[in-house]
Amino acid sequence: MSIIPHNGLKRTDVLRPDLEYLIHLQGPAATLRLRQGYPRALMAGGHLSKFQGRGLEFDEVRLYQPGDDIRSMDWRVTARTGKPHSKLFREERERPALLMIDLRPAMFFATRGALKAVIAAECASLLAWSVVHQGDRVGSLLLDAGEHVMPSGIRPIRGKRGVMRLLGSIVNHRQWENRQAGIGATFLSFLQKGGHAARTGSLMMIISDGRGLDETCEAQIRQLLPHHNIIFVFIYDPFEADMQNVGLLLASDGDQSTQIDSANGQTRQQHAGHFARRREHLQELAKLPGFFLIECTTTDDPYTKLQATFGFTR
Repeated sequence: MSIIPHNGLKRTDVLRPDLEYLIHLQGPAATLRLRQGYPRALMAGGHLSKFQGRGLEFDEVRLYQPGDDIRSMDWRVTARTGKPHSKLFREERERPALLMIDLRPAMFFATRGALKAVIAAECASLLAWSVVHQGDRVGSLLLDAGEHVMPSGIRPIRGKRGVMRLLGSIVNHRQWENRQAGIGATFLSFLQKGGHAARTGSLMMIISDGRGLDETCEAQIRQLLPHHNIIFVFIYDPFEADMQNVGLLLASDGDQSTQIDSANGQTRQQHAGHFARRREHLQELAKLPGFFLIECTTTDDPYTKLQATFGFTR
């Protein structure tokens, strides 16, 4: 079980998320600081954060003063009044966040620990509460077994209402009760939908096992990075990373089942290759400014993983 060092509350079910537990995570989330954008792992060195600056937003127009940057001239007001005016800017005070959660059938899998979808729900809750604690707005998209991406709450809103809307969409998702077959919408369409939904300067947080992430998806993410910061929480089961030879395995979604012969060397090699390619794409992206990768297995405590990267001591 995942143990959170706040009030001693523990995860009660590894097969589906508990709303009370997800709400409880707002306490631990207060120790996560996404706004600063200084992952702890980077603070010890001499390099600047990989997160880009917050940018500027328009504040007001005033009469031109000697020394003002000519690029800040407001030519429309100048033409209308006949007197030179300059635009003043201030540091942007809020950064909307878009949480993108993968709930396709493959996320409802684990050989140990909790289902990948349960880990994803906990990561989403922690990140969403952190956004609220820092006074920013949060919206969300769900990728599921349907043919299209679900806008659970695509328009970012401020406060607990936005988080509760997200948590309700996750906890009440039909996939928990009735496993849907199929692979769902493509990962590329998920990224494209998120890119269209996110306002320039947004913090995009993708929580997924990365299935379907290929060269085209990597290129799409590279196109998004000049306009957004991206956190990718890569969730996987240890069995996916390293299939051991344990003989014939039976995999089931509660409705349909299939057999996997882990004694077959070619099967293990193909399995390892698929996982390695997904990870390699993400690790290449992690070298770029504005992209930060967090790996979280089904046996990890999501709070511990996120706190190690974005946490601070109160």
